[in-house]
Amino acid sequence: MFSKRDAKPAPEPEPESTTGKGRPTPTRTEAEAAHKRPLGGVGRGTPAAAAGKPLTKEEKKARREEARRKYELAMARGDDRYMPARDKGPVRRWVRDYIDSRRSLGEYVMIGSLVMLLVLMITMSTLPVVSGYLILAFYLVIFAVIGDMIVRARKLKRALIEKFGQDKMGRGTVRYGIMRSLQMRRARLPKPQVERGQYPS
Repeated sequence: MFSKRDAKPAPEPEPESTTGKGRPTPTRTEAEAAHKRPLGGVGRGTPAAAAGKPLTKEEKKARREEARRKYELAMARGDDRYMPARDKGPVRRWVRDYIDSRRSLGEYVMIGSLVMLLVLMITMSTLPVVSGYLILAFYLVIFAVIGDMIVRARKLKRALIEKFGQDKMGRGTVRYGIMRSLQMRRARLPKPQVERGQYPS
């Protein structure tokens, strides 16, 4: 039997060290949670972004409406800041002004085709001879439009080289202008910023 004198006192707990980090090491779950960020929808400078919280549905809708409004204004006024990449830059703006200042056969093809289609539907059974002439005229118009596109593309390329140089013209610039010339003037985006005959310098 041991006496109370022989019993060793229990070791006292060592005081926590005040050196080092001064805080317990976080667990892996806590560390991953601290580094998580909401995906998408949070813009810099917004209260939700500052708090690290995702945007509400109302805030997302407001931001979409604001972006859409800026895009529509850019399309109407020619503002480069909010335009798509394909429409940005002084070269593309000059091409739009070059095309919009001139008339082209291509911009009337859509309306002419609809009118011709309606006439063909009426005369196909009653006046087959007239229908044959209309079809021939339609093919002639198509060939004329193709010829106009080729001539216009050459003139545009030559004017671009003289204005900006071969290296700054960019790929697809001539095609960009020709595709615009095939659209009706009112349907063009960005909207024309020059009047007919107001040729760019």
